[in-house]
Amino acid sequence: MVTNINAETLKRLADEVGDETVVILLNVFSDELDQYLQKLSDQPSVTQIGDISHAIKSSAASFGADDLALMAQECEYRVRQGQETWMIDHLPQFRQMVEGMSIEYKQLAGSNELINRML
Repeated sequence: MVTNINAETLKRLADEVGDETVVILLNVFSDELDQYLQKLSDQPSVTQIGDISHAIKSSAASFGADDLALMAQECEYRVRQGQETWMIDHLPQFRQMVEGMSIEYKQLAGSNELINRML
């Protein structure tokens, strides 16, 4: 699954906190995604998935992971609506998105060339 990082969102963040701090924050975000991925891989309850989705939703939007933010929002909504079957069916896709974005943000944070292109 290919996702895109919203460069405009990252530029705004860099303007607010500075380029060096953005790199630190990208690493923190990536580490958070790894932690959420671990929780999502440990056979979480539907309630736990809803809690994780809620946490990811805001962070992902703040870092320009728009597709992940939308998926997290959808997961959170479905859990609140009691649509457990939908959530269980879509959990592999959600995990894959979390993992993919974690990798992308790690790569971005580790490459000055990629950072410079984004910012």
